[in-house]
Amino acid sequence: MSDPVPRPHGDRESVVRVLHVDDEPVFLDLVVTYLERTDDAFEVRSETDVDAALDAIESEPIDCVVSDYEMPETDGLDFLERVRERDPTVPFILFTGKGSEEIASEAISAGVTDYLQKRSGTDQYTVLANRIRNAVDQSRSRTALAASQERLSRFIEQSPLGTIEYDEEFQIVRANAAAEEILGYSESELVGGTWARFVPEELHRLVAEIERQLLSDRGGYQSINENVRADGELIRCAWHNQVVTNDDGEVISVFSQFEDVTDRTDRKRELERTNAVLSTVLDTLPVGVLVEDADRRVLRVNRHLYDLFDLGGDPAAAIGRDCAQFAVEMSELFDDPEAFVARIESIVDRRRPVDEERVTLADGRVFLRTYRPVDLSDGHGHLWAYRDATADR
Repeated sequence: MSDPVPRPHGDRESVVRVLHVDDEPVFLDLVVTYLERTDDAFEVRSETDVDAALDAIESEPIDCVVSDYEMPETDGLDFLERVRERDPTVPFILFTGKGSEEIASEAISAGVTDYLQKRSGTDQYTVLANRIRNAVDQSRSRTALAASQERLSRFIEQSPLGTIEYDEEFQIVRANAAAEEILGYSESELVGGTWARFVPEELHRLVAEIERQLLSDRGGYQSINENVRADGELIRCAWHNQVVTNDDGEVISVFSQFEDVTDRTDRKRELERTNAVLSTVLDTLPVGVLVEDADRRVLRVNRHLYDLFDLGGDPAAAIGRDCAQFAVEMSELFDDPEAFVARIESIVDRRRPVDEERVTLADGRVFLRTYRPVDLSDGHGHLWAYRDATADR
C-alpha cells in the first residue's frame, strides 16, 4: 500500500485538484469545461484508464476523485477499493449514469463520500461542483482538526508540566506522564474521576468555587494549592487553569497545567524566616551595618548606622540604592571626602578584609570601619561595619 501524497499548505491550499475517471472522453471534456468554469479554484485531471488514475493518486496531490460506475473491466466500487488502498481519506464521489437504489445503497456502504446520478442538461455540473466543494472543504476541516489535535497531544505528552484535561463537567479525560509523576497516580486511575482524588478534603469547597468561576467566566485561573499524592504525601502545586470554548461560547474542555513547588515554597519560607532573624540581629548590634549585593546595591542597613551618621528617614527605604552614589553623598560627613570615596572603591576592588580602620569625620568624631567580602547566591557582596571610637581616644 502506498502512502498518500502529502497535501501542500499555503496558497496552494485554495486550489482543488479533481481527478475525474470515466471511459467516455467526450463526457470528460464536458466535465472539465463546466467544473473549471463554475469554480476557478478547480484543476481537473481526466483519465479514461483506471490504472493511469491510480498512478496519478500515487504521484500527485489529489483533493477529490470523481468516478463513473460502469467502466471496462471494472466498476466504480472496485475502483474505490483500490483508491482506498492508496489514500484512505481522499473524498470519492460516484458520478454515474447507472442509477438505482441498490447501487446507491451499495456505494454508501462501500464508503463513497457522495453519490450523484448523471442527468441531461448543464445543471448537473453545477450540482457536481457543489458536491466536490463541500466534500473537499469537509475533508480539509477534518485534516486540520486532526493535525491540531495531534499537535495538542504531542504538546501535552512532552510538556514538563503536569497536564490534566477535563471535560465540560470537570471529569478527567486525559493526564500526561508529568502529572502521573507529580501526583503518583496512573492516567487510568485519574481518568473518569475528578480533582477530589488529589485535593485535601478541607480544600474541596475552595476548589469547587474555583471550578465554578472557571466555568462562569470562561477564562483562566492561577493558584497555589496543597495537594495529596497517591502515597498520602502532602505537596504544594502551582496551577494554571484555562477554559476552552467552541464558537458558540460553550465550554468543551478545561486544561490544568501544574508543577510541584513544595521545595520552592519551603525554601522561600526558610529564607523569610532567616531574613527575619538577620534583620533582628542587625537591629540589635551596637555597630552600624550596611550590606551590598554584587551590583553594589543596598541589601540591608540597620538603624544604628543611620543614628551614627545622623541620617534621617527609614533605613528600609535605602534598600536597592546605589552604594557608590550613597558613599559620595555620605563623604561630605568626613574630613577628607575624596579620600573617603577613593578608599571605599579601593577596598571593594581588593575584596580583602579590613579590621577597625580609623576614619575621621568633619565634626572631629572618629569611627572604626570594618569590611568583609561576602559570598551571596547571585555573586559577591560587601559588608561594612562602623563603630564610634571617639570616646576611646
